[in-house]
Amino acid sequence: MRNVLLVDDDTVSRTVLRIMLERLDLQVVEADGVAMASGHLETNDVDLIICDYEMPDANGLDLLAAFPDLSDRFVLVTGTTERSELDDDRVDSVAAYLTKPVGSDELHRLLQAMLGVPIAS
Repeated sequence: MRNVLLVDDDTVSRTVLRIMLERLDLQVVEADGVAMASGHLETNDVDLIICDYEMPDANGLDLLAAFPDLSDRFVLVTGTTERSELDDDRVDSVAAYLTKPVGSDELHRLLQAMLGVPIAS
């Protein structure tokens, strides 16, 4: 079973994404911020990280900076519609970029491309 670390300070956003991921038989670990996610990544391996950009303790790219070897598994989620609007050069190092609200079809396509997860019918 594939492991996904879902990082978002917003409980509702995290819950919606978790439900979509679990419907695809993915094992989901939730973190409400960068500090909690960092603690998990120090002791656990994950197949994919889906991380919100704006959080109170740090932004999602700060998490990636702490674990740069995970960039090919790192998906940044934000309400900003254009990558260029984020004033941070590190955004170019993420594997994928999703705009909130994340639709299930968009998420399924991404998971199929990155993890080989079959698209649900």
